[in-house]
Amino acid sequence: MTMEDIALNIYVPSMAEESKKKSEEKVIRKTVDTSKSTLNVQKNVKKKNVESVEDSSSRNKLKDIPSHFHEHAHIRIPSSVDNISVGEKSEKKLLKRTADALTWHLEGHKTVKKKKPSAQVCSKVKKPSASQSNDVVDISGKCDVEPIYEPLFSAKTFESLGLLHPHLVANLEQLFNIKTMTVVQQLTIPVLFSRKDALIRSQTGSGKTLAYAVPILNFLQDVRPKISRSDGVKALVVLPTRELALQTYECFQKLVRAFTWLVPGLLIGGEKRKSEKARIRKGITILIGTPGRLLDHTKRTKSLSLCNVQWLVLDEADKLLDLGYEEAVGNLLDVLRTEQNDDFERTKTVQTVLLSATLTPGVERLAGLALNSPVRLDASESKTENLNADDVLSHFVIPQTLDQKYVIVPTKLRLVLLSATIKYYYQLEKTNKVLIFMATQDMVNFYTELLSCAPEMKNISFFKLHGNMTQIGRTEVFKKFRSTVSGVLLCTDVGARGLDLPKTDVIIQYNAPPNPADYVHRVGRTARVGSSGVSILFLESSEMNFLHWLNEKRIKLEEQNVETYLEGLISLNIDTKKNKKVNIGIEETVNSLQIKFENAILEDRKLHEIGCQAYKSWVRFYASYPKESRTIFCFKELHLGHHAKGFALRDPPSAIGGIGKPSYSYMKNKAMIKKMKKKKDGKLKVETINEKTERLVTSEFESGIKFKRKKN
Repeated sequence: MTMEDIALNIYVPSMAEESKKKSEEKVIRKTVDTSKSTLNVQKNVKKKNVESVEDSSSRNKLKDIPSHFHEHAHIRIPSSVDNISVGEKSEKKLLKRTADALTWHLEGHKTVKKKKPSAQVCSKVKKPSASQSNDVVDISGKCDVEPIYEPLFSAKTFESLGLLHPHLVANLEQLFNIKTMTVVQQLTIPVLFSRKDALIRSQTGSGKTLAYAVPILNFLQDVRPKISRSDGVKALVVLPTRELALQTYECFQKLVRAFTWLVPGLLIGGEKRKSEKARIRKGITILIGTPGRLLDHTKRTKSLSLCNVQWLVLDEADKLLDLGYEEAVGNLLDVLRTEQNDDFERTKTVQTVLLSATLTPGVERLAGLALNSPVRLDASESKTENLNADDVLSHFVIPQTLDQKYVIVPTKLRLVLLSATIKYYYQLEKTNKVLIFMATQDMVNFYTELLSCAPEMKNISFFKLHGNMTQIGRTEVFKKFRSTVSGVLLCTDVGARGLDLPKTDVIIQYNAPPNPADYVHRVGRTARVGSSGVSILFLESSEMNFLHWLNEKRIKLEEQNVETYLEGLISLNIDTKKNKKVNIGIEETVNSLQIKFENAILEDRKLHEIGCQAYKSWVRFYASYPKESRTIFCFKELHLGHHAKGFALRDPPSAIGGIGKPSYSYMKNKAMIKKMKKKKDGKLKVETINEKTERLVTSEFESGIKFKRKKN
């Protein structure tokens, strides 16, 4: 051993150790040769007695291997307990692994456990189920999922029914530009004319509102003597959201132009109760509203009577339950029944209609409470004849003209990809309107402010809609976006139910919905009544199980490459000084746009605070996914620091949580200042010249008690 070896702390074996090592290597070579020969012999031998002999000989030869090779080759020396014969395939694998490990050790390599390639890991995910099974499912796009498409239009016209008033048919042609019926209207209208309760399921945008509005109006206009305002409410329509109630009210307003004595009315939250009471006193024939407001008026407004109601419609029934209106709807049904039971002269019963695009167990429960031996109508019934009863109940129907896509988004590029997607459809596809669904109200506020101030989006008008806005603001935005030619609307799930937004071509789901039913209603805002549309779902790599969940509901999505949208940003690289395009790659373009967003937030303190609020609200949202979807949207798998980049924030997550609140150091210093002031007040004060003069001039006969002035 040289001095250099000692200085480098290198171990050099002695001559005896080297000779011992050589002898061990000879034994190893012999073992390798015997194991290889054993493998060759076993290929030609089929009898069991020969296999047992070979097994015992191979085990005996394995005992000759030195013990320090066992852990490298993953070999376990069989004990006396192990008398069970190993199968042919397992024994071959064991001998082959032993031979490979020994040869690698002789060549100077280290044996390492082989890892699965990343491509296989990405293509195989766990199947989300209630039992959280460990089954591996391939969702790489090769799975055969047959989506269910229902026919939209029928060959029959409204006039061919022979049941409708001619003025009503002319009104549909002139104001709605409709002559032929959809399939759901063809199935529903005759059943409702027979005065039976109905449970209706049809795809989004199939004309379910007209399916019950037309029979109601035709029935009410046919009553003789004519219905007047003083007769009270004849039809009650309950809807989950204010925007959907407003849209349904406008639909009835158009239909009743031919029958001026029928008066529709609207009762929704956010308006003054006094003005609503004035409308009720004047008289309303068809009352449309949200359940909370309707129940409130039944308790506080004496002029509102439901004893004459003959029609009850519960539209978007599953959303009524999701928003927590189950108790309110139940109480409203109780009020309706009690008022009608008190009216002894009443002989007719209420005809109830329940509609939804998805039938959930909650809807079935509500149907049991509200409906009396209903007729079940499903527009896709002809396409589901070969399915089981459970499959028919759980399947969802998507419009055939809808192109469904999903994008696997890198965590740090969510914001850049969103802006690139908007720009892609506006510049290349020349899209009219884009609807973007966000998780929380704070996210809607933040992204609307951030995107509208970006120079890349200067020619695009942005709108926002969520439940925390004033009713005047919500109504104004809703009407503006419907009437505008082009624009981008960012909203929460308030805009996911029943809204008919004309010429909305693209739906972007920036955050994944909690379940497939919400996905169906979100994408249903486009491709309505036969028009075409595109829906894009943003997913993390950890959220790929959601695709399998959609496949179980017979919904199939196609993967879209991220670079397709990012390439559109290259055209935005313009040198402001020379006013020429700069040749920069995608990576540089993405980084520059991300830096622009981050600098915009650093320069604007108010925008920075809104961004922090949005980030915190998103964290709370992701941590509160429903129980059935937490196996897919696992909060523990998130990298919160990377997700902060999606909000253009450079602050670490620990600092973002404290922004907007006084920090601990600030509160500590404030407490110290208060403590010092208390100590200072307790010490003797230094007497000023004026105070000394006043003390000397004061008479010795004065009491010393200071005079307190009265407060004016």
